This record gives sequence, structure tokens and C-alpha cells, in this order.
Amino acid sequence: MKTTLRDLVKKYFSNFAFFYRYLRYRIFVVLILSILVGVMDGLGLAMFLPLLEMVSEPGKEVSGDQMGNLGFLVNGLQALGLSLNLTVILIVMLVFFTLKGAFKFFGSYKKVMYRQFFIRNIRESNIKALANYDYYEFVNADAGRIQNTMSGEVGKVSTAFIEYIKLLEQTVLIIVYTTLALLANPQFALLVAVGGILTNFAFNKLYSATKRLSRELTKSNHGFQGLIIQQVAQFKYLKATGLIRGYAKKLIDKVYEIERSQKKIGILNAIMQGVREPLLIGVVVVVIMVQINFLGGTLGLIILSILFFYRALTAVMSLQTHWNKFLSKIGSLENIELFIKELRDGKEKRGKQKFNRFEKSIRIENVDFNYGDTSILSNINLELYKNRSIAFVGESGSGKTTLMNIISGLLKPSSGKVFIDDSDARNLNIATFQKRIGYITQDPVIFNDSIYNNVTFWAPKTKENLIRFEDAMRKASIWEFVMEGQPDKEETRLGNNGTNLSGGQKQRISIARELFKDVDFLFLDEATSALDSETEREIQENIDQLKGEYTILMIAHRISTIKNADRVVVLNKGSIERIGTYQELIGQSDSFKRMVELQEV
Repeated sequence: MKTTLRDLVKKYFSNFAFFYRYLRYRIFVVLILSILVGVMDGLGLAMFLPLLEMVSEPGKEVSGDQMGNLGFLVNGLQALGLSLNLTVILIVMLVFFTLKGAFKFFGSYKKVMYRQFFIRNIRESNIKALANYDYYEFVNADAGRIQNTMSGEVGKVSTAFIEYIKLLEQTVLIIVYTTLALLANPQFALLVAVGGILTNFAFNKLYSATKRLSRELTKSNHGFQGLIIQQVAQFKYLKATGLIRGYAKKLIDKVYEIERSQKKIGILNAIMQGVREPLLIGVVVVVIMVQINFLGGTLGLIILSILFFYRALTAVMSLQTHWNKFLSKIGSLENIELFIKELRDGKEKRGKQKFNRFEKSIRIENVDFNYGDTSILSNINLELYKNRSIAFVGESGSGKTTLMNIISGLLKPSSGKVFIDDSDARNLNIATFQKRIGYITQDPVIFNDSIYNNVTFWAPKTKENLIRFEDAMRKASIWEFVMEGQPDKEETRLGNNGTNLSGGQKQRISIARELFKDVDFLFLDEATSALDSETEREIQENIDQLKGEYTILMIAHRISTIKNADRVVVLNKGSIERIGTYQELIGQSDSFKRMVELQEV
């Protein structure tokens, strides 16, 4: 039964279920306060009827008989021993409307608090889910969609949340006012309710069109964000080749596409705003004429019902407005729900065993890796020993980077096993292993922040961290450059992607960061291939000085970077062709010798 109820909620109240997932009981607090606002307002309005009787017929005793089923108000006051004079009625009205104001204040206050709670909660959940996202899933994902969903879409879902809460509030108020109207004058209330329901069918096509345009808008925003990411990443190439203006035109076309969708949504909202009130008031006018001329209704109860229905119709109009605004964000809501599901479905699988420090070796047994139907690695058997250096070489596409990604835990083998200190890597909490890895790539990772924060990854400036910072900087041969050549020394900001530094300086900063971390491994993925020969030689000397302190794995194309490696692994079409020292391979492997001669190592 419980499962069936949950399934029904997910099927017919999926939006409510989504917001409830993040807000829990808070969503009901808002609804209860809305009910109290409506009830206090309705009771305050109901007191207008005895007030009108008192003004129209001075001296007449006020009774509850003229208020239909709402007569309990007058009867209750009389039972308390209160004489229903003008002063008492006005004070009672004031009390009801004051309570309404108090509940309205608390409702508005709670909405502000809950909105911030919702935004924080959904952002925190997305950040954690992305951090736990499997690397294989990530490289196959749409970067533009991730960017847009993590930033722009969250803001739109926040707006959708407010519109949905207001929608629920107006729904509650409609129910409250309609109930009070039914108590006051059932015939009149039913007629207006039927008329109101009929008018709602007129708006269904507008709702459908708004929902469709919202989905189109979300898709366009994904595309725009993807183009922006690529423009930033490839800016130098686009600028140098004169393609930047053509690419800008592509971006501008996407901007116009987004604008067209937004305009259409705005026009639909304008149509709804313009026709809603005349249509609904027309229903009330027709019902009043029917009630007076054919059903013999009393004017007093009709006026009271009109007061309730005026409130109810105002709530209906507000509900339709908020519903259409909510639908205008439905594409964002559906996208973020799907995005969250994909992140959770693609969560990295981790074992429970904690990895502390590297003690012995990494052993790879019979490992295959396939990308779809394409074989990338086949029958890899290899053992890597602590504090030794090993180089992977081979032609482009031979599987070097894929093998390094498997060793680092970024990718899982399609078959075979990886053992780290005799422990099956599948049983390890791979994140604890990866904390022991220093990873240096061809394109150094530089953050738009100070040199100190780049190296220490925002570690506090304690005495201990400053000593570690200096030690890492000296090992990377960048200490003198920073302390003597930079105006703000370690607090010098590096700019976007380190634009203030040369390629070699950026690489040294990158190396210093990995050394600051206190790691067991240094993974060098073509770390010097983008540098000039002199800078490459200097950095390679820095790396050679670290031999024996770390387990070094390197992918390289140049001879100079692997000559001093303890072992060289030659890969050919996803398989290990030969393993040995540089000198051994020169004499034993024709393909390695050929690569050396062609300078393809």
C-alpha cells in the first residue's frame, strides 16, 4: 500500500514530489499558514453581513439566521456573552484581519527561508553528485549541459519553486473561499464553481504551448553554454586563425533563438493576463442574474458569496498566472530532475577498504578495456614497484593514456584486475587512493588566484603549511622566481589560466602543487611536450631529482623524458609489445628503435 501510494504521488504529483524531496515537512508548513490566512480572511469578511444588517436596519437584533451555515460565528459570539453592537463587530473583524496579517507575515518569512534552503540544498546535492560522478560517464556527457544545469538552470528551478509554492497557496485559498461560499450560499457557489471550471478549459492550449516553449528554451540554453565553454577553451586558436568572428556569429544566432522562445512565452503570458479577469467576472455576472431572477436568492447572502468568490476568483487568476509562469520553467525543472538522476545513476562505484600509503607495488593482471565495441587495451599484464619510474611509449592511439587512467582509478577495466599492494582495486575506496596521486598534464592546471592558493589548494597560512609551500616550490625550481621576481611574491594573482606566466613557469607551479600534497605517485601525462627544448630540459632535471622519492609514471613522446626511466613499456595497438630499460629496448625492439630514430618517443 505504501509503495502504491508513493508510485501514485510520483505519477500524478511529480512536481510536488520533487520539491518535497528537498523541503520535507517545510512545504506543509507553508500550506498550513496559507489555510490559516484564508480562514482568517474569510471569517473577517463574513462579519460584513451582520455589519450591513446593522447599518441598513438600525436597532434590529442581529442573528445568525441571515448568514446561512456561517451563522455559527454570530451564535458563538452571543454564546460568549457578547452583545453584538457595532463596536464588538468591528473589533472582531479587526482581530480576524490582524491574525490574517500575522499568518501572512510568517508565511512570507518562511517562503524566503525555505527558498534559500531549497537553493542551497539542490546546489549542494548537485555539487556532491558531480564530485562522485564516474569519470567514464563524465567524458561522455555534454559539457554545455553540465555547465548550464549547474548554474543557470538552478536559478530557474529556484524561480519555479517560488511559482509552485504560490500556486499551492492559491489552490488552498480557492478551496477555503469556495468552502466558505458553499456554507453561505450553496446554489450560488456551485454555479460559480462550474463556470470557473469551464473557463479553465480555455487556457489549456496556452498552458501546453508554454510548456513546449519552455523545453525548447532549456535546450537552446544548453547549446549556448556549450558554445561559450568551447569559445573560452579554444579562444587562442579562434583568434589566431581569424575564425573568432564566425564563431561569434554562431553564438549570436543562438542568442536570437533563445530570445524568440522567451518572446513567445511572454506573449502567451500577456494574453492570459488580458483575458482572464473579464472572462471570470463575466461568469459571476451571469450567475448573479440567474440567482436573482430564477432561483430567488437573497441579496445579503449573494453579497457575502460575492465577497468570498471575489477572493476565490482573485486566487484563481493568481493561480493561473503562477501556473503559467511555473510552466515557463518546466523545461528547466524536467532537465534538472533528469540531470540529478543521471548523476546518481552514473555514481562512481567505490569499495569500502581505505588506502593509506603505497607500500609495495601495483599489479595489473589480464586487463582489457573496451570503449563501446572498440577494443582499446588487450591482455595487459604489468607490475609497477614503489619508488621506481616507468614510462609508457607508443604511437598515438596505442592506449597509453587509457592505461594510465586505469592505474589512477579513473577508468575501470572491462575485464581483468588491478591490485594495489595486493588489494583488489575494486575493494578500495578509490578516492583515498587518488589522494596519494600527483597528476601533471600537458596543459598545467592553473586557477585564477594567488600563487600560494594555486600551490596549496587554499590551505590556511599556518607556519607548517608555509614551510611545506617553500619546500615544494624549491623542489619545483620556482621559489626564486616567485619571491624575487613577483611584486606580491606568493600572493601574486596568476590571472585566467595563468596568463601572466610562461609555459614552463605554469608547469613548475603545477608540479609544486602536487609535491605540496604529500603524495606517493607522480603521474606525468606528456607533462613537458608543450614546452621548448631548454625549458623541457630544466623541468626534466627537476623530475629526475625526484626519482627514488616517488613512484613516477610518465607518458612521453620525446627521448629526453624517458632516457632515465627505470623501465619503459612499449605499447602497440593496445597491447604491451616489450618492457625494458631504454638501452635494452634500443637493442631488442625494432619498433622502439624506429620511434627513437623518428623522434616519435
